[in-house]
Amino acid sequence: MHLGAEKILAISTRYARSPYEQERPQIDAYPPPAQVVGALFNAIFLDLFDNDAVRLQYVNDLIRKIPESDRGRLRVIKLLVLRPSRDLGQLASRYESALPRSFRFMTRGLGTQETRSNDILSLLLFHPDYLGRVMELGYQDAHARRDEIEAFLIS
Repeated sequence: MHLGAEKILAISTRYARSPYEQERPQIDAYPPPAQVVGALFNAIFLDLFDNDAVRLQYVNDLIRKIPESDRGRLRVIKLLVLRPSRDLGQLASRYESALPRSFRFMTRGLGTQETRSNDILSLLLFHPDYLGRVMELGYQDAHARRDEIEAFLIS
């Protein structure tokens, strides 16, 4: 924005949970270390990302309330946030069995099988099948929002 950006296309790895999923806990007991570490990574990276997006929307709303003649250097920055249509942590869980035995032993020791969404596993998993599925999902999600993305880029 300081360099003059008028639009920001932001791509997040955080899945937007439905209200039902938000009410449902990710685990049924005390959180295992994998859940805690995943929450910490989310707090460090994704929470800041989401906070920046919300803050930009608030600032844009405030700027729109100021008459254009009085805005000075203030300007509205268009923002489009793209998110995966599926939980990448849940998707990663399907590929945990394909990990090398020693790595699988370590991740399961951290409690990856005790949680419904393995956010930490989704960050560490570089298995070709999982990465191929994530890229396929990204392509499908972008295609589903193609008109919206095109309109954003052209406007």
